[in-house]
Amino acid sequence: MSSHLLAGAAALPADRVPTRAGRRCAAPYDQDAVTLGAEAVLALLNGAQPALPTPAALLFASVSPPYDEGGSAQLIAEIAGLGEDLFCAELTATPRDGLAALRLADALVAADGGPVLVCAAHARRSETEREAGDGAVALLVGERGGMATLTPGPSHSEELRDRWRLAGENTVREGDASFTEELGPARIARLVADAARERIPEPATVGGAAPARSVDVLVTGPSSRSAARVERTLGGPGDTAAARTGVLGAAHPLLRLLLSLHGPAMLVAASGGLGDACLVEPGEEGAELAAAVEKQIAGGREVPSIPPPPGQVGFDPYVSAPRAWRERGQDLRLEGVARDGKVLYPPPAGIEGERRPLARTGNVLTCTRDHVYPGADTLQMAVVALDDGARFYGQVTAGEEVEIGQPVRLVPRRLHAGGGLVQYFWKVSPCR
Repeated sequence: MSSHLLAGAAALPADRVPTRAGRRCAAPYDQDAVTLGAEAVLALLNGAQPALPTPAALLFASVSPPYDEGGSAQLIAEIAGLGEDLFCAELTATPRDGLAALRLADALVAADGGPVLVCAAHARRSETEREAGDGAVALLVGERGGMATLTPGPSHSEELRDRWRLAGENTVREGDASFTEELGPARIARLVADAARERIPEPATVGGAAPARSVDVLVTGPSSRSAARVERTLGGPGDTAAARTGVLGAAHPLLRLLLSLHGPAMLVAASGGLGDACLVEPGEEGAELAAAVEKQIAGGREVPSIPPPPGQVGFDPYVSAPRAWRERGQDLRLEGVARDGKVLYPPPAGIEGERRPLARTGNVLTCTRDHVYPGADTLQMAVVALDDGARFYGQVTAGEEVEIGQPVRLVPRRLHAGGGLVQYFWKVSPCR
């Protein structure tokens, strides 16, 4: 079976810090895999013209989710306002899971369970992730039409540990390089790629001329060097993203998918003894999306490093799970109450009316600095006059500054993890 790519989007942090191989996308302390994934999903849904069909399922892939147990996909669904009748699932085992999610999406679409939103994200957790970058990719997969045809290829599975992280740990462990380089992801990628190439249909000849189509083989794995060697032996064009973004965990195969929309490609991803492949056959609209993502990758601002998270010694705010559930509409979906032609936010107690999501763009009405918030020297706060007439008061995103009159947007961010729960809310970020 085959499914079709209806839309795609990437969310890459603005800051790019230097690495041995070039540079990588670096998220500030108030972003994680959930906020990055939510931004990619929002960019996909809000940037589509005409409007996209409503997703019936959300598949989230990440090897750096904020919750080891309890789930993170539902947070993305809430922030994006996808509704409560949505099927959600997540894959959190290996960087190959972004491509595995596409295989599951294809099966759901074939079973009349689509369209399916596939989202993969990575947020670097420790210095041991030397090649890792931060970012997310979202794809909407449906039954027909769209920018590309996606056909799942062969898979591979065996018990082989090349990179892993024990429960409760931030540090990534790696197997012996001499072993993993010979028998690990590189070997599995070659096995899957060889089997995949046998399934590529031969293009028809036209007027007796030789077939013009060639299919690039694109390989991703936990090591960009190892993946690059395999890709070169298979005649692939090379990874043009890794040296500019870093390797984006489970999102990296999907980032390469978006970049491949100029021509046919066989995507291969291998890690942890697991391998998958997907044939991508772009339509006429694919090249425009690929060019937009290329521009996004080439952008950003060069910085020597990103500020570390504030220490927040003794800062452990009270968190109530029942309160978080009751107020998830205003906290996550950013819903206000429409009353007498105005949108009131936060919804005042005792006032009934239509619940409506706030506009996500506006202009700074006024701003100040908070010298009291613990764990940081100061935080900039801003009041925003939103495009729908509502007002929003909140923090400015980490590492950014705004001024009165400046166009800004509201973005989902991580506030804190007090009381054992991660508190997400919206912050003010400059428009770029």
